[in-house]
Amino acid sequence: MEMNLVPSALGLEHVTMRYPGGVTAVDDVTLTIAQGEVVALLGPNGAGKTTLIDLALGLQHPTAGSANLLGMSPPDAISRGLIGVVNQTGALPVDFSVHQLLTLFSGFYATPLGLVEVVEATNLGGLVKRKIRKLSGGEQQRVRLALALLPDPLVMFLDEPTAGMDPTARQDFWRVIKKAAGTGRTVIFATHYLAEAEAFAERTIIMRDGRVAVDSPTHALMRRGTARLTIDLDEGDAIGVLASLEERGWTALWEDGRLVVSGSDLDDAARILLAVPGAHNLRLVDASLEDIFASVTGVKEGPQ
Repeated sequence: MEMNLVPSALGLEHVTMRYPGGVTAVDDVTLTIAQGEVVALLGPNGAGKTTLIDLALGLQHPTAGSANLLGMSPPDAISRGLIGVVNQTGALPVDFSVHQLLTLFSGFYATPLGLVEVVEATNLGGLVKRKIRKLSGGEQQRVRLALALLPDPLVMFLDEPTAGMDPTARQDFWRVIKKAAGTGRTVIFATHYLAEAEAFAERTIIMRDGRVAVDSPTHALMRRGTARLTIDLDEGDAIGVLASLEERGWTALWEDGRLVVSGSDLDDAARILLAVPGAHNLRLVDASLEDIFASVTGVKEGPQ
């Protein structure tokens, strides 16, 4: 029986982008993102994140390779209203009110979402009569998000969407994105805020020098990092277990009544230590995405 194959949200085949002068921004990237995934795209400045998104959207033409969205060319997918995009910046007509702008853009699509629904989803209800020029940076970014939601897209691209927002505005923005993803939309976002990727992404892709250095489910990626375990116990007991811990590949150090163990998959280490009489006050701190990012790229990303 023939299977009904669902096209991927994004397909890149050996995509390369080389600029005049020899600078290679994206270097032979092959990548597939399924519909419904929430994917974080990380990397230091110059890693190729924004160029990769531009190639995926057809805003730049690759030197080699090909890109498709939902099984069709990027221009076709965009013209059908299947793609929503939120950039970090982008000119908005400052003399329009929010309502005027949304009404104008709504007319570009055959079956747009209702304005009331979009306004409610992006928490713009109190701002619909306000001119764009009177909005804060965070409020303008919510307008860009509303514009991206208007065509009721299947796939959303977010390129540094919360840069410059205060923490409260970032939380409000991601609350809307989580709701949008909950309806089955694919969300692909590039960010410098590693906490955003850790909190919202099901899958994390880390780029370095134009290539994909890491591509992993976020929860699995976290387990690959170096966690840290501490437990209070006597020096004699610590010396008794140090060799056993190090034989298993963990790094262990006893200092001032406390044993510190570092490594991955520390559950077994915890069980060994808890079996030591008198051991108490065990604490386990998981690896952070910041640590993993630094180990992959050699760069501590920020701000956090």
